[in-house]
Amino acid sequence: MGIRETERVVTDGDRMHWEKGWLWETVLSRAFGGKAAIRVGEVEMDGVVGSPDGIGFDTSGNAYVEEYKCTSMGVGKTPANMWRWMMQAKGYCRMVGATRCIFRVLHLTFPPTYRVWELVFTEEELAENWAAIMAQAQVMRREGVDGDHGNKAV
Repeated sequence: MGIRETERVVTDGDRMHWEKGWLWETVLSRAFGGKAAIRVGEVEMDGVVGSPDGIGFDTSGNAYVEEYKCTSMGVGKTPANMWRWMMQAKGYCRMVGATRCIFRVLHLTFPPTYRVWELVFTEEELAENWAAIMAQAQVMRREGVDGDHGNKAV
């Protein structure tokens, strides 16, 4: 497959950044897998595929999404002010019928800091977010972007 003009070369630094995230995700998936959230793999809705880090159920049986993030950004960057994280979390919530997402974030700052946030979304927020995801999915389909190299709408 040829490289499109808008693509860039992946550097060793990029790979290291992603691998730290994958390691964090793997550690938490194993740690919480038997106790809180389970890893469900890919889920699909309206032709869009996503893979939440975890799905849990509260004592009332209501589903919630878990997202595990590893970042070099400081603790001042919370999930609520991270546009991409919010799009992703709201999309996953919509896909699994949840309104709540728990973020477990490792900030690789000095000193490293672990923070947990719980965000609750309204149905209106989830619907608006899903409309934006569907619009982006249409753009990607028109441009011929496939699922290779992690190019997913969510």
